[in-house]
Order: sequence, then C-alpha cells, then structure tokens
Amino acid sequence: MPPTGSWVRNRPLWARWPWNAVSAVALLALLAGSLFWLLRPEDTSCAPGVERVGTPASCVGVTDGSYLFSDGTEGTGKNLAQVSRLIHEENERVARESAKAGGPSFVGIVYLMPMIPRPGDTNTPDSVRHELQGAYTAQHEANHKDKYGDTPKIKLLLANSGTSEEQRTAALRRIGERVERDHIVAVAGLGTSTDATESMIRTITADHEDGGLELAAAGSVLTADTLSKVKGLVRVAPTNADEAAAAAALLKRKPYTGKRVLVIQDSRPDDQYTRTLGEGFLRAFPEDRLAGKVEEYDSSREGVATAFKTRMSQLCAEKPDVVYFAGRGIDLPRFLAPLKDRPCSDHELVVLSGDDVSQSAQAAGFDQIKETLRSGNVRLLYTGLAHPGAWGRKAAAYPGWGVGSFGTGGRYRSAFPEETLDDGQAIMGHDAVITAVSGVRLAARASESNGRVTGSQTIQIWKSLHGVESVKGASGLISLGNDGSPERKAVPVIEITPGGSVRTLDVSASSGTPLSEKDFG
Repeated sequence: MPPTGSWVRNRPLWARWPWNAVSAVALLALLAGSLFWLLRPEDTSCAPGVERVGTPASCVGVTDGSYLFSDGTEGTGKNLAQVSRLIHEENERVARESAKAGGPSFVGIVYLMPMIPRPGDTNTPDSVRHELQGAYTAQHEANHKDKYGDTPKIKLLLANSGTSEEQRTAALRRIGERVERDHIVAVAGLGTSTDATESMIRTITADHEDGGLELAAAGSVLTADTLSKVKGLVRVAPTNADEAAAAAALLKRKPYTGKRVLVIQDSRPDDQYTRTLGEGFLRAFPEDRLAGKVEEYDSSREGVATAFKTRMSQLCAEKPDVVYFAGRGIDLPRFLAPLKDRPCSDHELVVLSGDDVSQSAQAAGFDQIKETLRSGNVRLLYTGLAHPGAWGRKAAAYPGWGVGSFGTGGRYRSAFPEETLDDGQAIMGHDAVITAVSGVRLAARASESNGRVTGSQTIQIWKSLHGVESVKGASGLISLGNDGSPERKAVPVIEITPGGSVRTLDVSASSGTPLSEKDFG
C-alpha cells in the first residue's frame, strides 16, 4: 500500500480489466503462434512440381528447366545450370508460339532419370549432364529443323526420379499432375537396367484403370533383354544380347581366332544389366573356347576388391587370353588394379566388357585403370552404345540426320563446344528424345483429331518405327522390333588406351553387320 498522501492509488478491478484482457489475448496469440510453428507440417517444397522426399532427402519431381536439381553439394547445381537454362528458354519460346496460335500446338516429353548420382552409383555427374545436353539438342533440332517433321512442337521437361522407391513414386505422381497442363505424351531417359527401373517404367506405361500414367516410354541406355517384356517401352540402345553377340563376333575374327576366354560374372540379383550381359555372351560364344568355369562375384556385398585379388592365381592357372567382364564399370578398377601384379603378367591379357565401361573415365578409380593399362600388359575393350569415332568406320550405319546434330554447325557443338562425346551419353540422350519425337509426329500425321496426340496413341505408333520409318539416330539406324528393341543396331567396339583416351576400333552388330538403309530396298 502506497504511503499516505501519495498521488499513487490502487485502481479498482474494473478499471484494470481491459488491460488484463489485452494482455491475455496477446499471450494466447503468442501461445497459438508457438503451437503453430511447433505442430505445422514440415515444408517439403523445393519448387513448383518438385518436393523434398526420403532419407537422405532429395528434391524429386518435374520442372521446365527453371529449377536446378541439386542436393546442396558444391557443383551439383552448376553442373546442370547451362543445359537447364537452355531447355527453359526453348520451352518458354514454344509456349509463346502456342499462345499466339490460339491453342496448344505442342506436346511434352519428360526426361526422367536420377539427376543427383550418389557415391557408388553407376552414373556420374558428367554423364547426367551429357544425357541432358543430348536431350536438349534433340528438342532444339526438332523445333527448328524440318527433318523430323515440324508439328507438334516439343516441350522438354526434366524430372529427377531419385534413388529410392519413395522418391520414384513421388516423381511419377508429380509427372501425372502435369500431364494435361503440359500435354505430356512420353517419358524418355529412364536410367539404368535394374529391377527398380523396370517397376517404374511399368507404372509409366500402364493404363489409367491399372493405376498407370498411360504414357509412352523411350529408354536411352537401357540394354537388359528382360525389359523387352515391358509394354509401351522402346529402347534406342542395343540389347545386352546384341552387345554380347557383337563381342562374340569380334572374338571369332582375327587376331582373336582361337583365343581362350574366361568369363567373370557379377551375380548381384537385382541388376538386370550384368545378369543378361553374361547370359548373352555365354549363349553366343563357343563353349569349347571357354577357359574354366565362370568366376562369380556379388557387387551388392562388401569385399569385392579382395575377391578379385584372390582370383589372380586362379586366373593365371587358367591362362585365358581374354577376360569377358560381365559387371558394372564402377567395379572395373577393383578388378584391373591387381592385374598389373598378377604372377603371369608376361602374358598379354585383353579385358572385354559391355557399355557400362563408358562411365569409367569419369568415375573414381580411373587412375588405377590407366596404371594397369600402362604397366600390366593389359588391354581394355568394350562394346559401346555410341562413339563419334564410329561414324567414319561404317558410314552406311549412320545416315546423316542424327550425326549432323553433333557435327560442325549442329546444335550440340554450337551450344556445348567444350564438351566431349566419348562416353556416348549425349548421343543416346539425343536419340531417345528424337525417337519419341518421331513417334509423336508420325501419330500426329495419322491422327483424325487435328493432330492431337495422346500417350496411348504414341505407344500404338511405336510398332511403325521400322524399315523406311526407322529413326536416323546419331547412334545408328533405330528400327524397332515388336518387342521395342532396335534390330541389328550398330555396336562400336571401343578401346581405352593407357593414356586414358578412347578410340573406336570397329563397328559390329548382333549379326556382325549393322543395319543400313540399303536393307530397306
């Protein structure tokens, strides 16, 4: 109680009440705000159409090029910056022209793959960038040249599928949300030949009533023979059976006639690429020229390098002239490293493998490969999907349209003058998109609905892309069989030199001779 005579006095409760009420309201608002921030759902948005999913989290979904897929590590976003910008600019131009025309005069093709390779993945940041550069080259050529027709125009969307089932599901959901808005009819690229990839493609091509997106699918580097069973999928790459047959055909010619071959097989159960590569080679190669039994390893388990090291004595005991390595390129350095110290290094050894070796030059361990090639009396050859050195080897297998995209004056060379084509990824990305474009425009010409094309119609038209309607790809003529695989596709035989450079030695095919336009009469 204040002293007697003080001007301060107690105010009655009613006089103090409004201020207490204001304080209470403010306190309640503060508590409510705190609860909101504590209980609000986590913001998973990365950009429109792209969300953060999984553990570890990755931004998956679909973009028109305005968003850079990145996991935040230095260099990842920059890696895709230029090509994403070019794709976005072309998409904006197509949208403006469509608006002037008074209605949609374009279709959307999604390029889908894991955009952010993790340590240990078979893809590298360079190979991802190269695929997208090739895809953009195809979009630009399709929209600015008339060799593949001229309508409808092509919007190219980029989609990151991530690496887990949860991320792939989210990416497909995001694509589905944009089908009508962007008139999406096809999905290209699609990653590598694994069980997970097959499951994803089946969802893309399945009918709506079966829970699918009902879109056509065009694989760029999918080679596993087992994928021929997937409805609605076509591949621009030779199958593993064709690659293996081409390798066997090479080993039946001089200077390899009579040479003995040891097969080393990755037995990883979920990798269709390695399994069908080994199976295809064993079917195509004479059994009496095999050196001992097939040597297996499992890349899904630890100790792969140790397993290879312990095989050196057995390898020398079998004395093969050639090792056929039915494994991934990422495991190749671990196999080649102990070869330089093998007890029988006085005997030259040729290591021959499949197209996945093309990734080795950009991956960790390439220095080990070069060291063994320099000092281990070892040569490294592989059956590739594409290489510019093949164009001059068998020109008839590479009629000009696709090749022109990468030569002097072509869009690829003008847009990306410092890039290399040695890994073949840009060429294969280009051919996957240009095959989808060819199907879409053929369907549009035949359509009775003013050129409007759907995913279902594109799937239907795949079976027409053969013979005189074959796609003149930069990786060779693409004449699709009823199973969606290219027939007698050109297979370049490529060598990695001790200095690390890449050169084409020959161009083969499953029958020994690649398809040419002369075969169409």
